[in-house]
Order: sequence, then structure tokens, then C-alpha cells
Amino acid sequence: MNDNNYKEALLYAASIFNERLGTEFSEDNLVLRCFQTENQQESFEQFCKQYFPDRLEDRYTEDGYFDFHASAFIGKEDGVDGILLRTDIARHPAELKHILLHELAHIFCIRNELGGDNFYEQYCMDDTISREEDGTINAGYAIWRELAAELIAFELDDNCNVIPLRHKKDILSYYKGELLTGNGKMGVSMILCEAMTSAEGEASMTWDDAKIKFARFMPFDDPMYRDLLELVFTHIREHFIVIDRAFIYEIGVLYLSIAAQAMIASLKNRFQEE
Repeated sequence: MNDNNYKEALLYAASIFNERLGTEFSEDNLVLRCFQTENQQESFEQFCKQYFPDRLEDRYTEDGYFDFHASAFIGKEDGVDGILLRTDIARHPAELKHILLHELAHIFCIRNELGGDNFYEQYCMDDTISREEDGTINAGYAIWRELAAELIAFELDDNCNVIPLRHKKDILSYYKGELLTGNGKMGVSMILCEAMTSAEGEASMTWDDAKIKFARFMPFDDPMYRDLLELVFTHIREHFIVIDRAFIYEIGVLYLSIAAQAMIASLKNRFQEE
């Protein structure tokens, strides 16, 4: 595919948003920049200099910064929004569509989750609070933003299937393992997403309807995971993507408790083996 093909794919994904969620994405307010591994830093710098100069403050020269398929960029006030897309990976058109829906969902959320303000800039870059509180808020928002974007992409993508939790045991176990082997926040976010998009989650309108169904499956047999799922399940049913500081902080508190519990269990197992 050439850049024009990728642009057409983006505008198609944008049209789905416009039709289903009433957005006004267009060529006038949405820009795309394609990059490959060999030119990722140069492409990032050119993209930011032209449209998003504040992002030049990112630590994009550090190893691992470009470990993504795509990344959303939010313009200041009424400025254009954008997507930086990696193109040196072979993808099925359906996979590309979902990636673009996910990134557009990030833009949609940031533009609407806090009455037009940017939650990350307002609460996740606050240097006036304690290190512990800052870490909790950042952890909570990292989990929420990926969950919210993927839930929206799932609902807008006709290729996504609703699957019962009993068929998701392996993927739930894998994501739970991420707490100890890699990206714990992403793992927990995806655990929540798998639950919310399961047959049980889709069919339940209230937590009372859902909690017994979820409690039969790992990791929701654990009270802390169940409390976290209840928190986001109830919030989404009542407020959709609109958030506040208290909600995000509570996600962070529960996540850190879950992560600490996993670490303690791992240490106990190690000592028993020795």
C-alpha cells in the first residue's frame, strides 16, 4: 500500500465515527503521517514540527519509544488531530481498519472525556502532588485510555465477534501474566476489555446482572479484579467516556493493589521452590 491508500483507509474509518458517533472528522482536521523503522525519528520530528510542536518534548530518542503500530496526536484547541502510522508491517485490511479505529477513538476520548480539556495534561503532568499520588493517577489513566479506545473500536468494527468468557481463558491468563513479565497496565486494561466485550458483558445492563457471571472465571474470582471490573463496568454504563480525577485515581489504587498482590504471590512461589 502507498500513502494514499493508507489515507483512504483512515478516511473510511473516520466516516464510521462520523456516522455512528456524530464526529466531524475530515481531511481538513485530520492528518496522517506514515513511517518505517528506518526513518521513524525523522518522520516524527517532521510531523511534530509541522503540526504538533509540543510533542517534540517527548523522549522520542529513547529506546522503545516507537514500539507501536500507530499513535494518536491531539491538536491544541481547534488545531488538527493526527495519526502516526507504521507501514513496514504486513497487515490484513481488517487489521489496519481496527488499528485506525482505535487511534481515532483516542482522539475522540481526549476531545470529549473532560469537557474539552486534556485529562493527561491537567492531571498526569501535575508536579505539585506527591510522587505516590502522581504514580497512581498515571497508572489509572494508562489503563483507562487503552480500555476506552479499544471498547469504542470494538463496537465500531463489524469484524469483531462477541465471545463467551469460557472461550477466553487462555488470553485472560496471558494478560494476567503481563503483571510480572512486561506491561502490567496494558495487561489489566486488556483483561477489562475482554470482559466488557464478552457475551456476558455485552448482555448485562447492570452490575447485579453481570457479577455472578464474571465471578465464575479467572481472574474475576479474585475480589480485587472484580472490584476493578465493577468500577469500570458501572462507570461506562452510566457515564460512557466522561471521566473525572476521582474515578481515574480509584482505578490506579486498585491496579497497584493487584500488581502488589501478584508480586507477593510470585515471591512466595519462588521461596517455596527454593
